[in-house]
Amino acid sequence: MKTHNIKYLFAAVFFILSGLFGTVFLRGTASGGEIDFSGYLRDTSFFKARSIQEIENVTESLTHPYSAYPLYDRYAQPQEVYISFYPGDMTFRFGFQKYFTETGGYGWTSADLFNPKKNFDPLLYKSEASDSAYFSYAFPAEAFPGRYEISAFYSLGNRDDEAYPNIKDGDYQIRMKADTDVLDLAIHYSEATREESDYEGVINGSVTAEAATVPVRWRMLAAGVSGEIGRLGLHAEGGHAWLDSKDDKQGLSAKELKDHSKFLVGMDYTFENELYLVLEYYQDGQGKASPEEYSLNERLAYLSGERSFIGRDNVFVGAKYPIARMTSVELYNIINANDPSVIVNPWLVWGSGGPFSVKFSAQFPVGKEKSAVGQAKPSAFAHIQLNF
Repeated sequence: MKTHNIKYLFAAVFFILSGLFGTVFLRGTASGGEIDFSGYLRDTSFFKARSIQEIENVTESLTHPYSAYPLYDRYAQPQEVYISFYPGDMTFRFGFQKYFTETGGYGWTSADLFNPKKNFDPLLYKSEASDSAYFSYAFPAEAFPGRYEISAFYSLGNRDDEAYPNIKDGDYQIRMKADTDVLDLAIHYSEATREESDYEGVINGSVTAEAATVPVRWRMLAAGVSGEIGRLGLHAEGGHAWLDSKDDKQGLSAKELKDHSKFLVGMDYTFENELYLVLEYYQDGQGKASPEEYSLNERLAYLSGERSFIGRDNVFVGAKYPIARMTSVELYNIINANDPSVIVNPWLVWGSGGPFSVKFSAQFPVGKEKSAVGQAKPSAFAHIQLNF
């Protein structure tokens, strides 16, 4: 047999075997992508600040941090592209994927280090994907009543651009969960690196603007529980976080970073007419009990999205009601009970969950001058999304 015929035969056998292997053992999943056309009115002067003088000029007017400044963001990106293996009761998944702790509330993801919500930026409400690996093992149903599972997630890093700023190389979580007829329980240990900025150090000259961002390693042990009683849903979670700054020379860890505990309790109810109501209370040991205790670093971290809260006691109240087959109106109130202050956040959503959706939103911060929101002006948000 000639050499080139042997090559063709080998190639044919290889593709046949690889096809059979892929059919039996592999499932390739590509959720497609999305195209977002977004317009957002907000003050971006602080986020563009680079020099000490620029930051000083901005922080002098912190009580009026927002103005009608147009910022337009257009991009196209894949949501998830990964390959999964399903040998027996195990799952292996590799690729560009999202990861959810599967506990947490609607207003805050208090024990989820991978999907933080940013109250001042609805554009970043969406979860992020990263190049990562995931493994899970589901115990056989005959061994235990209900469903019991142990899983592990490890991030290989993000795409290193502004769309995926939170999930870093080396972030991971180990989780055990149990789904029973009465309650769903989960316990997990997570480690993730977040960035904290020393704005005060830049202003007083002890830190250069280039070195103001400090990587902080979070280690968190947390647990969550959820269940339903008829139409009433109940959920709660709590945990303890240990924080470690990798750069002690800036002194940020001594001033702002501390180990702390947090917990969240909430309930939701859906009426027969599909009106949905949700109420949550979130307490975080890193927050402050009064506006007199707020530091400049904390205020700016809240306004820039590094933190999703600034007060210790927080309340979330929301409602959602469908006004047509594919259209709903929503109203959410994010309350800092220690100021007090509130962000009123109405939404109009059309086509949610379908191939094409349109969302309009506005934010109306209400609070005194020394509150977390200062005397911020309203902002607006529009989002058109095409899934394919």
